[in-house]
Amino acid sequence: MIGARVLLIDDDPDFLKLTGLIYKKAGAQVITASNGMEGINKAAAYQPSLIILDIMMPGRDGFEVCEEIRRFTNTPVIILTALNREHDMLKGLEAGADGFLSKPFNSEVLLARSRAVMRRSEQSNIYQVPFYYKDDRLKIDLEKHRVLINDRQIKLTPVEFRLLAYLASNPDKVLTFDQILVNVWGSEYGGNRDYVHVYISHLRRLIEPDAKSPSYIQSVHGVGYIFERQDIKWMSSPYKMPSASVSDRIGI
Repeated sequence: MIGARVLLIDDDPDFLKLTGLIYKKAGAQVITASNGMEGINKAAAYQPSLIILDIMMPGRDGFEVCEEIRRFTNTPVIILTALNREHDMLKGLEAGADGFLSKPFNSEVLLARSRAVMRRSEQSNIYQVPFYYKDDRLKIDLEKHRVLINDRQIKLTPVEFRLLAYLASNPDKVLTFDQILVNVWGSEYGGNRDYVHVYISHLRRLIEPDAKSPSYIQSVHGVGYIFERQDIKWMSSPYKMPSASVSDRIGI
């Protein structure tokens, strides 16, 4: 992480000190903020490469801070969660977070997740081939980074967009949890199925006519998910992620 600028936002001075040392040893420049308002101001002033944000803070909590930060920057944000993690993840998604990490954590996991979200942020606009999906309701334009429902553009975070693009570019094939994790989040997230479940749940709310009875993203119990094309009009070359291989696929 040499050369990276990391902003830590937490009201716990011990956390700021110890976590700051982890990043400094990895070669990063560390900026700290002890409350939400200070964090917002420093995010705007210093333009960090990465923001680590605690949820539980007096005054503005982490969700409010993340929403405010998203008004002026797409800097990757990792939210630190504790109890009720799935609920925290859903709220974090709505606020615009890029990743989540439960306290307590070890330094190796923290750095691995940090590198992963920063790498994904750098690669977010790098694609190997054009991709376009269109049916009577849903349009996905990879080149323009747009998703439209009934010709109205919907707002997706970079992670949500990558997830939808990966699923839609491998239609009618079962994609396992591990395939999705590696290709959308990176190998550092292997085994974290809760990421897939929560993001899929949120994505369904955004694109499905009825999230409780999905048409596009179907569950394959214990295995993964499958994207089902709906009266498709046309779709171009398969979408390829710029990082991991997608050669292993399960067909049913």
